[in-house]
Amino acid sequence: MIEELIRNKVLIVVRHLSLQETIDLCHILVENEFKFVEVSFSEQKADEILKELKKRFDQKICLGAGTVFQEDSYRRALDCGADYVLSPGLSLKIAELSRKDKIPYIPGVFTPTDVQNAVEMGFDLLKLYPADLGLLRSYTGPFPKVKFIPFGGVTDQNIASYLSSGASAVGIGSYIANKEILSKRDFAQLAKRVSKIKELIGEIDGSVY
Repeated sequence: MIEELIRNKVLIVVRHLSLQETIDLCHILVENEFKFVEVSFSEQKADEILKELKKRFDQKICLGAGTVFQEDSYRRALDCGADYVLSPGLSLKIAELSRKDKIPYIPGVFTPTDVQNAVEMGFDLLKLYPADLGLLRSYTGPFPKVKFIPFGGVTDQNIASYLSSGASAVGIGSYIANKEILSKRDFAQLAKRVSKIKELIGEIDGSVY
């Protein structure tokens, strides 16, 4: 899963969307070969949304549960069929549970101590949250083997900078999983944004997405 995520370069974060808006979004993502989606478990309807997405897109999208840092939300995520879990910080409890259950876990980091602790625990794919271009560039020196995924505020305006500065992939939220666009069912505008991201990725890695 991790290798495929790095090849795909993008993980879409779903937050503040209704079930129907999320389904509409996923149809567009599948049409454009975006294969990774995270449902934030800070939302009340996260369980319902993730379960329904698993029914509809299980073989087409790799579905994760985000904002997971307590055992209760972790158990709920697994019950809903999450393929992987993420948290905003490094959770020792979730790290322990994920190892036991053999489910991929992407912990969040921000400080050098966070990164060191995560590496010492055996994690090398880390969520850089909140995204910071300066930190990303700084961390590639002391942590050359770590694969960073910046989350927070990534758009068409800065994705190229993140990827060219060492990010292995990026997490994109409201730029793609946009409440206003989806509530208006402006799928043409959403498809345009998705196409722009694909174009920028292709320019960075020298390939067609």
